[in-house]
Amino acid sequence: SSGSSGSAPASAAPNADVEGAVADPAQPSTWTIGFDAVGPIVLGTPSTEQHDVLAAFEPEVAGDGCGLDFVSTPTGLRVGTGESAAGGVTSIVLNAEVPAEAGTGPRTANGIGIGSTIDDLVTAYPDARKTSGMGEALITYAVTDASGRSIVFGAWRTDPAIATIQVGTGDRITAEGCGITA
Repeated sequence: SSGSSGSAPASAAPNADVEGAVADPAQPSTWTIGFDAVGPIVLGTPSTEQHDVLAAFEPEVAGDGCGLDFVSTPTGLRVGTGESAAGGVTSIVLNAEVPAEAGTGPRTANGIGIGSTIDDLVTAYPDARKTSGMGEALITYAVTDASGRSIVFGAWRTDPAIATIQVGTGDRITAEGCGITA
């Protein structure tokens, strides 16, 4: 029995942490991007509850005509929600002015997030549809589930890194005028 003393608890703790991993509202790197949620932000949640979930971050003053409420995280990742009185949260938008500097943020189950490339996206989601038109500055691709919800990924024509991601029912990025600029 002298050979096993101390080794089991030391190896068990890290594994337990991984298996019990839960999205931490204050740590976007722990969030998963899905068709109905991004981490703790869930489509359909009443606005007041949603604001409590994002309380750890700095609220931004809304831009004219934006229609989304954004918060900024310390890494430069911005998290926005579109809301309606009747439907609660109707869309969730992630973006970063400089994707490479936004740190590790939320990822889809297939590992795609801000800073991934369009090539990464198409490899991870072969069924992704290009939804942007010819000549548009923001190139967008959508992945849609059976219920009609989409995850839309956008990259500027000048940079292959994904700079914005939207979860909701639309298959195009609808956050024009929200500080998302080329």
